[in-house]
Amino acid sequence: MRKTAENNVLADITAVMVNKDLPQSERIADFKRQIKDTANYNCETFIIHAKYATNGDKLEDALRGMMAL
Repeated sequence: MRKTAENNVLADITAVMVNKDLPQSERIADFKRQIKDTANYNCETFIIHAKYATNGDKLEDALRGMMAL
């Protein structure tokens, strides 16, 4: 686990294990419990800081645009 500048320990998303036999709502809750902060976490050697815009493109549209390149 790495620490942010604020000295908070970030979870590594690669270590998250969710039981696929649970109902969807429980899987989501289990993921959130393990990752702790869904906007800031590690992915191996990278620190992820997710930001969301209220007026931006939908995720699906952004991914389609990236794949079309």
